[in-house]
Amino acid sequence: MRRKGLIVSGVAVFALILTVVVYPSHAKRWGSGGMAVSETAAPAVVSSRAVSPDSFLPASESPMAPDFAPGTWINSEPLSLKALRGRVVLVEFWTFGCYNCRNTLPSVKNWDARYRDKGLTVVGVHSPELAPEKKLENVRREVASLGVRYPVVTDNAYETWKAYNVDAWPTIFVLDKSGKIRWTHVGEGAYEKTEQVIQKLLAEDKSQAEETDRTVSPETSVVMAKIVKSDEAWRKELSPEQYRVLRQAGTERSYTGAYWNNHEKGVYYCAACGLPLFSSDTKFDSGTGWPSFYAPVSSANITNETDVSYSMVRTEVKCRRCGSHLGHVFDDAPEPTGLRYCVNSVALKFVKQS
Repeated sequence: MRRKGLIVSGVAVFALILTVVVYPSHAKRWGSGGMAVSETAAPAVVSSRAVSPDSFLPASESPMAPDFAPGTWINSEPLSLKALRGRVVLVEFWTFGCYNCRNTLPSVKNWDARYRDKGLTVVGVHSPELAPEKKLENVRREVASLGVRYPVVTDNAYETWKAYNVDAWPTIFVLDKSGKIRWTHVGEGAYEKTEQVIQKLLAEDKSQAEETDRTVSPETSVVMAKIVKSDEAWRKELSPEQYRVLRQAGTERSYTGAYWNNHEKGVYYCAACGLPLFSSDTKFDSGTGWPSFYAPVSSANITNETDVSYSMVRTEVKCRRCGSHLGHVFDDAPEPTGLRYCVNSVALKFVKQS
């Protein structure tokens, strides 16, 4: 009996060791003991019943994704899901010491490289397991060493981890352009299926964009016929400064534009095609030296795209009808939207309200 007991005990110990070695990123729930306390409010929590792993959910059944809790951003200025609306977003919970996360990393990096310019934004939420993974200098070093070029945000207080009801590393969420969670996968694998989901959501965006060739904007009752012109034609129609900003995504110097300090009532139209874009009703003084608005006259009149120029990740704002560059949108504005559309004056034409 003693010999049999020893054999059984040995098997149990071996199984335990095998579990630790093979599955270092085991499922884990974080309690309150020993956790850093954030002074900011935690994001809204996704119900654990709302998202079924490895199931592609229709938009009507998908929950809204919680926004990112405050943390230190690497490879990017701070991002928010609100500012990323119009993009497909892949959120991966990982930590650099996780064996399974490192195995998943090549696929995530490949998706970022292949689809970033097609409408995908990858965000790595670094939720540490061990003490060395909480040190910012270690995270920065590993992100650079691993060749991670997409935005990474630290989650040392596990606020975002808890908001998404994450239980293990790595966990991937894929969000559609409205910010709804359409796909979830836990652990390694399912790379082909995840990429198919990305492609499907990007295709949905493309088909919707094509439908805007003939779109009615409810707020402005404007029927949009998409405008496409040659580069030579734009050069002839626009002034050199308008062409540089509108067609080459340039930026005018702050406090030099015609409208940054304009307080008259009226509507701001696209300087290239005349589409109504912003109203004086949503204009506010941001102190930046550029015209700032907390909302467009219609979300149907603009598009958002990720801009990775100057070693930053920003959200570019374009006219939906002619594709001209207007400026960028940030999530640092006051209520009611929290958004700041920072627009070049030269990209606008103001018509005073009669």
